[in-house]
Amino acid sequence: MDDVVKSTPALEPGLAAACLRASIDGDDLYAIPARLGSVASLLPQIGWSDSARTGERWLALGEIDSLVAPAGAGFAGALALLERARERLKVLAGLSPEPSLVRYVGGLAFDPRHGAHPGWPGGEAARFILPRVLLRQANGTIEATVLGTPGPEARRLIERIRRAAMAPHSPPSPIRVSEATLPAARGRWTGAVGEVLRAIDAGAARKVVLSRDILLDARRAIDPWELLRLVHQRDPHGLRFCLRFDHQSAFMGASPERLVAQDGSMLALDCLAGTIARGATREAETGNAASLLASEKDGREHRIVLEEILAAIAPHVREVQSPAAPRILSLAEVLHLWSPIRARLRPGVGLGTLVGALHPTPAVGGSPRLHAMDLIHALEQRSRGWYAGLVGWIGQDAADFAVAIRSGIVRGNRMTAFGGAGIVRGSDPHAEWDETARKAASFINLFAERA
Repeated sequence: MDDVVKSTPALEPGLAAACLRASIDGDDLYAIPARLGSVASLLPQIGWSDSARTGERWLALGEIDSLVAPAGAGFAGALALLERARERLKVLAGLSPEPSLVRYVGGLAFDPRHGAHPGWPGGEAARFILPRVLLRQANGTIEATVLGTPGPEARRLIERIRRAAMAPHSPPSPIRVSEATLPAARGRWTGAVGEVLRAIDAGAARKVVLSRDILLDARRAIDPWELLRLVHQRDPHGLRFCLRFDHQSAFMGASPERLVAQDGSMLALDCLAGTIARGATREAETGNAASLLASEKDGREHRIVLEEILAAIAPHVREVQSPAAPRILSLAEVLHLWSPIRARLRPGVGLGTLVGALHPTPAVGGSPRLHAMDLIHALEQRSRGWYAGLVGWIGQDAADFAVAIRSGIVRGNRMTAFGGAGIVRGSDPHAEWDETARKAASFINLFAERA
């Protein structure tokens, strides 16, 4: 796979095993990028936060190594990057006295066989970077690590980041947006759902997850890091991410779903399928939760996803634990049926093998997997790119990947947000359209006000 991998001279043999570390005064990690200016050496910029597992927020700046599979490289090309990252981490552990700080961050597309989403041409089939600078915020402090050989450049980077962190900044304000839904969008959606239902009736599919783009326009250019600050301010819980590979566009989101987290041999996974509106009052939420748990259609959708996740990991794990019945996951706008899964990885199973067995799950793709993905590509009439793909990080013996839903692409003064719905036997096209709107709103309402 050397033809899809880019390396920088910093990783040539003989690199000194050293780094520069410093504490940074500041209370808002994601206010830093906007104050750094357009410094090419500090791109890419990747943010990641996980309130549930670690309570930490991360910001990666610049790169000293990059592993890239171009759009259309296919599953083999994209998944090979996960193994390549692990191989390099064995050699690069000495870059920092704390091994957990040496990690590749990035992600891969929903369907690496196809091209990038037209709104984010920078979204290759997969891309993982070893950052030049890694900032970690935990317990009210920010620690900065410049990987590689310390020297005047590393010290200048630290000082630049320190000034950016200490610069005055105002609390983020909601972005006022107006929706620019195309007139024919609903008709296309109804037709696509009809095609899927016919495939299900013919026995060619059990479930297909269709999605649509929701176009939002603002009166000024949208700063993705400002949006991430707003999301964290309004709802600091869950998995949050922002990936910016150039100054023109970014991909960001607030995902409720983890594909897999690895810590040594221990694995944590989420099965998330089945949705209803949360409700405006506590009484309405309780009633809606009861309705969701009792729903035959949503229960069937959830069982399809759970069964296929368990079947996918079965050859690669042992000591599997999953609840006998799904639980309710409550988010800002919606409720989901949720089954957390825990397991132990079998010795010798590589990260690429594990992720390849799981991605994409029927929660965002369908069943059977490849046939559902082919239907999705034909019916959605555009490549999803990294929407419903994976974002996260890879360490020496740990990794964490979120499913990139509740997400959007920021480009200029436009955001392309995404909403999806699982189509199974009994699905109603109009109800599923409303579900995509609710799911997108659960993300959009964290940062926007409607015009």
